[in-house]
Formats: sequence, C-alpha cells, structure tokens
Amino acid sequence: MNRGISRAGKAGLRRQGARIVAAGALGTAVLALAVTPAFAKGSVDLTASPGTVSVGHTIHVKGYGDSDDEQYAKFCAQERTGTRGAWRNVACGRVVEVAAKDATVDVKIKATHRGVVQFRGVLYAVDGPHGGHPVADIHTSTRTVRIR
Repeated sequence: MNRGISRAGKAGLRRQGARIVAAGALGTAVLALAVTPAFAKGSVDLTASPGTVSVGHTIHVKGYGDSDDEQYAKFCAQERTGTRGAWRNVACGRVVEVAAKDATVDVKIKATHRGVVQFRGVLYAVDGPHGGHPVADIHTSTRTVRIR
C-alpha cells in the first residue's frame, strides 16, 4: 500500500504554497505603504538684490512660499548681520489661504553699515485667517549681500 501523495496532489500543494507566498508579499507591501509617512509638498523662494550695495542704498528682498500641509500661512523675510547670530523678522506678508494663493513678502531695506548681511525667508503656518500662533514650516536657503 502506497501512503505517499500522488503527483496531482503534490502539484496542488505547490500552487497553494505559491498563493500563500504571493498573499504574504502583497500584505507586506500594503503594510509598508500604510506605515510610511506622507510628506507634504511645499516650496519657498527668496531673492535679495543686488548682491553688493553701497551704504545708504536699498536692498530689495522679495519671496513667496506655499505648502500642501497648511491651510493658512504667512511668509516672512528675516535678516542677520554677519554669517552667525540670531535671525530677526524684517517684514511679513499677509496671512493667506494657501489653497487660493502663495504667501508673499516684498520689502526694501536700507543698508546702514558696512559688512555682510544675510537674508532668508520663512513660511509660517498660522491657526486661522486672522493669524494666531505662528509655527515655522519651511525656510529658504540663505542669501548674502555685501555692503561696502
């Protein structure tokens, strides 16, 4: 008496095993997608011109920003003297609904001292259309202006 599994039975077990492996791989892929964090898309840009300016002349700082992660935001231009130290807000644009348009800032600053001044833009998320509790979301790279 032969107690082994027939050839047809072995082929069925192989197919069933392949189905289990495929279902396990699919489940792992779905789990990986569910656990992976979603990254919001946003963009910011700031220009400071000219690159070199004389004392007493103006520096034009202009920028914009938007983020898919925020409903309301405002964009601010910041400056610092030299290449180290604390940043301070120079000017901020209006609070906007980001889905409707970009948050912007446009300001002219008078160069008062010789040396280096750096500028950057910061997009702040705010609680509502009237502002309230700003939280820095994205910032631009630094723009350097030399004052002679």
